[in-house]
Parts: sequence; structure tokens; C-alpha cells
Amino acid sequence: MSRRLLPVAALLALVAGCHGTPAAPETPMSSPTVASVDGPVAFHVRLGAGQRLTTQTPGADGCPAVAVTVTLGQGRLVRLVAFATTCEAIGDNARPGNGRHGVFRTADDIPAQRRDGASTVQTALGTATIFTQPYFECTNSCKNFTEPVAVIALDHPADPGVKALTAVAEKGAVDRDALTALLRDQLTA
Repeated sequence: MSRRLLPVAALLALVAGCHGTPAAPETPMSSPTVASVDGPVAFHVRLGAGQRLTTQTPGADGCPAVAVTVTLGQGRLVRLVAFATTCEAIGDNARPGNGRHGVFRTADDIPAQRRDGASTVQTALGTATIFTQPYFECTNSCKNFTEPVAVIALDHPADPGVKALTAVAEKGAVDRDALTALLRDQLTA
């Protein structure tokens, strides 16, 4: 008798599986949206599914005047910062490391050795000079990274004291092509 029930049970399991609930996607998806950034450099970022924008509090002294992070996916971050021309350049832009990624008040702050391999791309905010820089972090041992960086010379600065917006893929979180695509395709005025 158990031989007759086995095929029937298998058939019922197969039919029941056809009407089951579909599996949920592995990562939550959100509707595309446009995130606004206000302040001395106002702009928008078109965010795709699973992307988000996080705003940080500007520095107490206005340095930086704007600081936001765009999350493009898990572990894929780009930091956007703007420094007033009066901000003091702390550290050496030619040797970023240990938390210092450079203070780029204008494109003139890009070190000469980075300009050789630089490219430009037009964004909705102005022309971006894109380059890579070595970056290190040392505690008991050192780790080295290559960071894509873009300095956008603002065509129409809302605040005459803030002339550029810098995008940094800290620790190489995204490559140069992904940074360029973000600036060209997702950044709007």
C-alpha cells in the first residue's frame, strides 16, 4: 500500500510547488529617485534602485562646507565634498593618507604629478578633472590604495567662496569609470 501512496505524494508536492510564493530578491530594491543637496553647492543626484545619498554635517568652521556620500551598492561609495577657498589645506595633496584625501578648493589644488594622467568630463555642474591618487593607511602595518578623484570647477557657484565640488572614491571603492559615470550621468544641477 505504501508503494501506491509514494507517487501520489510526489505528484502533490510537485503541483504544490508550482503555486508557491516566488522567492524574494536577495537585496531590497527601491524606486529610482532624485536626492537634493542644499547649501553653498546645491545639486541633485539621480539614484537608481538600491542606491542612497547620506548627508554629513559640515565642518564647524565650514571646512568642508558640503559633505555627502553616495552609496552605489554594497561597499561602493563616493564622497562628495566642497571646500571654501578660505579653508586651510591640511596635509599635502601630493601625499594623501591616514584619513586625509586632499583639500581641493579649486582645480589648481590638484598636484602637478596627477595632472599628467588626468582626463576631463563635462558634468551638469561644470567641467570635472578626473585623476587617480595613491592613498595609504598605516597603523601597525600599511595598506595602499589607488583612489579616483574628480574636481568639478563649478560653472555657476551659488556661493562665490566655494568654487569646486570634489568627488573621491575613498580607498578605491569604485573605479575611475564608475566615478566618471556617476558624475556624467547621475549628477544634475
